[in-house]
Formats: sequence, C-alpha cells, structure tokens
Amino acid sequence: MAQTRARLTDPVTSHEAAEAVQPHRSQVAVLKCARGIGDFTDKQLIAEYLRWREPHDPMLSESRIRTARKELVDEGRIEAIGYTQAEKGRRETIWRLTDGPRV
Repeated sequence: MAQTRARLTDPVTSHEAAEAVQPHRSQVAVLKCARGIGDFTDKQLIAEYLRWREPHDPMLSESRIRTARKELVDEGRIEAIGYTQAEKGRRETIWRLTDGPRV
C-alpha cells in the first residue's frame, strides 16, 4: 500500500491529517465500488461511491477517492484504457480493474 505523507513544508495540521488517513481501508472501499461499475472515469467513480456507500464503509472525500484510485493504479489493480470527452470538452481518463496487482 502507498504510504500517506505530508510535505515537510506543510503545517502541522496537514501532518496530523496524513497520519489519520487509513489508505488500505479507502482502497478496499474504492475497489468494491469499482467492481460494480465496470469501466469508469473519476467523476463516475465518485458519483457511484457517494451513491453506493453503505454505513460501515468509510466516508471518503472526492479527493480521497481519486487518491485511492491513483494508489490502486500504482499497485497495478486499476489501469487506464483510454479517454473520453467530458461535458466541457476536457478529456477524462477511462479506468478499469485489472486481474490483480503488478508483480
């Protein structure tokens, strides 16, 4: 799992927040959500997580959901498969689950 950190120049509150984050728990929740939606953009993943989340699942911010997805990409559990046009003409990456972590 990726290690949560704050920059050396960040205020003490940022360091405290970084220590409080449980990356593994958020990654598990994002993986569970992604399994139910197939190919997705970050915007779709966020909307689905906020709709799908059950009371025992962590309440994740949009930023934490994107960070967990990025950590899962780094581990080889999610991969980019292309791009789509967003509402305002900006491309968005399309993601999908892989068969497992990179070795």
